[in-house]
Amino acid sequence: MIYPIMQTRKYTSFEIFIFILTWCFLTSIVVLERSNYSTVVPMGLTLTVLVSTNFKLEIHLFHIMVLQFCLFCYATMFWALNGRSTLEISNFIMRLLLMLFVWYSYYQKQKDVTILFKLLMWAGYFIAAYAYLVHGNSIMTAAEGEEANRLRGGFANVNTIGMIVATAIIIHAYFYLFEKKSRSILIAIPAVLIIAATQSRKALVMLVLGVILLYIAKYLRNSKQSGDLRPYLKIFGFLILFTVIIFLLARYGPFSGLNQRMEGLWASITGEGEEDASSALRKMYRKIGWIQFGRTPLAGIGMNNARILTGRALDKDAYLHNNYAELAADGGSLGLISYYIIFLIPFFKELKYIKREPSALLVTIWILIDFVNDWGTVSYCSFYTYITLMIYYLHLNTMIIKYPQRKKRLIPI
Repeated sequence: MIYPIMQTRKYTSFEIFIFILTWCFLTSIVVLERSNYSTVVPMGLTLTVLVSTNFKLEIHLFHIMVLQFCLFCYATMFWALNGRSTLEISNFIMRLLLMLFVWYSYYQKQKDVTILFKLLMWAGYFIAAYAYLVHGNSIMTAAEGEEANRLRGGFANVNTIGMIVATAIIIHAYFYLFEKKSRSILIAIPAVLIIAATQSRKALVMLVLGVILLYIAKYLRNSKQSGDLRPYLKIFGFLILFTVIIFLLARYGPFSGLNQRMEGLWASITGEGEEDASSALRKMYRKIGWIQFGRTPLAGIGMNNARILTGRALDKDAYLHNNYAELAADGGSLGLISYYIIFLIPFFKELKYIKREPSALLVTIWILIDFVNDWGTVSYCSFYTYITLMIYYLHLNTMIIKYPQRKKRLIPI
């Protein structure tokens, strides 16, 4: 199948100016995560866009869906174990929503939001380069060493760095496989080494799952005849080669440190082998969350309150490291529904367009990876979660405009 490719056009100097501000916004969220400017700089960039563009307040489905979850978070203050903690996370989500009103307003007027894919990709690569600058030669030591040698400290959480870099590589793989607009795929190699140095299992799962799904989708959908075996042979060959490369890197290369953590995770899931301390602790976190869900199945104990449970049970002030268990404990069934409905709407709607636009395929795979990754991370309180959600809904908006349906929608996307 031959996909229609958006024709490139020359951007105006003002558009380039906004793109630069957007890239700075996406980059600053991570680079300044642990600095005193973590909120000031993104807010300043947002205000710059606000006064520079013809901002018009419009309510779209994205705003409604995030707002309903935010209001649910506020509502849980009435029965929360610690209302102040709930207020803090609710205010955080509300601040993000107010900032994203400005960015959404500008980009929903663009006919092609794949520029946001590119900006996020280059933001991820810059963060990888910045990690090299900050950590220097310790990158290789961390990649090949045990968990004790894992990158620590620095400018941001190592899992955050690994996941954003993995996202950049997945987007790059999409452009390389589907649109042939980017041949410089070798730039991903040093970025992969950063993932190895972070020893982030979530980032590795993202990377492997994203690349494999994109590759399989490309050759399956390029099959012109039902009896043509060539796409399947290419997929089979790719999977074998990919598996061999990962195995060699894990055993003898820069992924040896991460491989040990993956083996510990596998032991935690299957019960076979030696379970590492990190996996065992996260297993206990999940168990605490699900036990609490059994006690308060409807509305939980208040958002951002699961850390009270870990404090009581393990004397640790920590999230549950599992978004499903965290939401189940904090918000119960209502919290799970309120949050994941935000993802399910674009996921099912994008399925209608994957045969027409390859970018819709990227979005659906991206959301699938979110669902998988949430088993090992608490994403509902992450800045980047709502940025990617904004991108999902912006892309869906372009699909609806490009391929209009007969039925009129009362609420614009």
